[in-house]
Amino acid sequence: MAKIYSSLILFLFSNLTYAASCCGGGQSASSVMIADHLQEWTISTNFRDDLGQTNNEGLALMDGEQNKDQTFTSAIEYKKLLSARTQGNVSVNYIQKEAKRLGKNETNGGFGDLALGSFYEALTNYNYIPLAPRIFTGIKIIIPFGENNFNSKKELRTDIRGTGFYKIDLPIVGVVNAWKFSISPQYLPDQKNLSSTYAFATAGTYTYSVTEEIDISGTLQWSYLAKKKYQNQSLIAGQYWEVSISPSWMLSKNNSLNLNYSDSTLLGISRNSALYRSVSLGMTWSELL
Repeated sequence: MAKIYSSLILFLFSNLTYAASCCGGGQSASSVMIADHLQEWTISTNFRDDLGQTNNEGLALMDGEQNKDQTFTSAIEYKKLLSARTQGNVSVNYIQKEAKRLGKNETNGGFGDLALGSFYEALTNYNYIPLAPRIFTGIKIIIPFGENNFNSKKELRTDIRGTGFYKIDLPIVGVVNAWKFSISPQYLPDQKNLSSTYAFATAGTYTYSVTEEIDISGTLQWSYLAKKKYQNQSLIAGQYWEVSISPSWMLSKNNSLNLNYSDSTLLGISRNSALYRSVSLGMTWSELL
């Protein structure tokens, strides 16, 4: 039973990667409300430790022990069923960053991205047929509050919070029993001396029920950011893989506790992207139909 909650926060912080901080990347699939709920509130806290990054050849350039690049994020998300097949959502986060490099220390905090979205259940499964899929199509608009890699005013770039760019996501989410799949094409319009470009993310999640109250979900995600131009200079594309493990506990019929561990160092080819590990803890409150 807890599986309806277990993947709700898997992608909540995925847009905090280096590729995402630059221009795009990340996922919007978690914003869809799959369970039969009237509304949901989710509050979360996340800690991420950046270990280094990869270059254009995929070579890992790791930070030394004397360097530090850490991010603390607090987030809140609200989802509301608007009609039998339509739902809306809004989320906002506050980000605190700490960096140490070249003997210098820097700390900065502020709001990250404001996200406004809506989903429509294009293919339903009202009869609960075991192998019948449910398909959701959506749109999400990202409004940045933080800076980005190109206009950062801090020496160690601790004012880069979230994407730092306006972005439009058009996610498609499919659900079949314990499986969840998503694709998310993303468009970044011309802004702040950056020419328009696009990004793409896809992910798959499988949820295993350990007991009626405890589930464990595993997610594999791939994100890609296309080539772009900044002040007429061409910048190279980036891509990365992320592996996530998420246990979930149903505390009551209206409340669940979620733990998530994500790692971009374990699998796949990474180019021009951050190497990081993160852990998050979230609580979801829901109102049943």
